[in-house]
Amino acid sequence: MSMDFSEFQRLLGADPRSGEPGFQRARHSSPEFEAAAAEAEQFEAILERAALIQPPADLLERLLVISRKPPGPDRGRRWLPMALAASVLLTAGAAGWIWNMNHSWDSVEDYVADHYRHDGEMVPAGASVSDVRALFSGLNMQAAPALADIVGVIKYCPTPDGKGIHMILNTQNGPVTVIYMPDTPVIDREMFAFDNLEVILVELKRGSAAIIGPDQQSISGLYAFVQDSIIPSPDNS
Repeated sequence: MSMDFSEFQRLLGADPRSGEPGFQRARHSSPEFEAAAAEAEQFEAILERAALIQPPADLLERLLVISRKPPGPDRGRRWLPMALAASVLLTAGAAGWIWNMNHSWDSVEDYVADHYRHDGEMVPAGASVSDVRALFSGLNMQAAPALADIVGVIKYCPTPDGKGIHMILNTQNGPVTVIYMPDTPVIDREMFAFDNLEVILVELKRGSAAIIGPDQQSISGLYAFVQDSIIPSPDNS
């Protein structure tokens, strides 16, 4: 059976240089697949080069100055990738910085879809509760014990307005992704879909979250749980 483009993109995100026969057959099956593979390989090469770059000592200060400049009258709500770069530089290194410098998003919906496609479908493992606590503490936030106990993957990630957290939860209905965005406003309970996935946005006491799963039932059932479980640290509430 031939591989569809959505599955091919998922495999590209996981390993763009895979030698798996089915992947290779799909890669050469059409110009669309070949173009996607070439773009992914070019991006991998950029990341490899970026990992060798030592940024100037004052780069962060320069980016912060640029990011504080007000947008022009025709920019509207469009976010500046340069502003993203300043926060990502602190956590993701040059590779993450390059990704943000080459992306801008017109909406939260665009960001969520782009971010998820970039990271691919990571396999949940077993993140420790201390890892969860440490990452949230770094943002002056905390995760309720019930949430920390079911986190399978957790890492810092870029968001439209600075550093956030990307998690995969091991739920009774299977893995569900949650992206925490500390400084990004959303329309509470807004739902949308992309790539056969469903998303619900959650307004939090500080910032917001996007819950991403295979169907509306799996994500809607986690709405209240996520809203109650990501809270400011006591000294920052």
